[in-house]
Amino acid sequence: MALPKLNDVPMYSMIVPSTKKEFKYRPFLVREQKVLLLAYESQDRTQIINAILECINSCTNGEIDSNKLPMFDIDYIFTQIRTKSVGEKAELNLRCNKCDEMTPFTVDLSQISIPEVQSKTPLIELTEDIKVQMRYPTYKDVMSNTTSTEDKEFAIKFVLSCIQSVQTPEENIDLKDETLEEKTKFIESLTNEQFEKINKFVNDIPKLTQTINVKCEKCGEQNSRVMEGVENFF
Repeated sequence: MALPKLNDVPMYSMIVPSTKKEFKYRPFLVREQKVLLLAYESQDRTQIINAILECINSCTNGEIDSNKLPMFDIDYIFTQIRTKSVGEKAELNLRCNKCDEMTPFTVDLSQISIPEVQSKTPLIELTEDIKVQMRYPTYKDVMSNTTSTEDKEFAIKFVLSCIQSVQTPEENIDLKDETLEEKTKFIESLTNEQFEKINKFVNDIPKLTQTINVKCEKCGEQNSRVMEGVENFF
């Protein structure tokens, strides 16, 4: 005898920030929550991100390919799914800058928003003849970088992941067809002024952020911190 279906899962609508397209999603269920909790307990960033991407794919019934969306889209989509699944409040802890004590606080996830996203990524002119077409990086791009996020090599790889192609009067060179060595040589050949043009785009990529102000329960120090990215609101 087959077990009964317990619940009719409600469906909600959401707009993808980068594409402005609407899609439907459901809250995550016990099976997805279990995977998310195990990933969080591991404290392994790659495992956490993979669990989030898989959760989004499951909760959108394949309407969303989480491997192809920019990082800020994923952050926003997962946060919205989380609010419909376990509530709009997240109980977190903040370490005091003065005494190192942890103080609990509550974040209202419904108040977190993504800044306005450009409909098209810019074409940046490096010289009169050479331009670079920029793109928003995905979590797949980030996870392909195995070095520490504090490492200089990671910074170069991240900048490279934001460049879609290099355009000359003769051709349009897609960076995905080039070796890492060739791409790194290209970045390292730039002047500081040219690199700053690219880096400005990287620094201005929309992010899921909220400023938190928490008074330490132990020493009374007022701590202010900018929470950034979906992992901070997990």
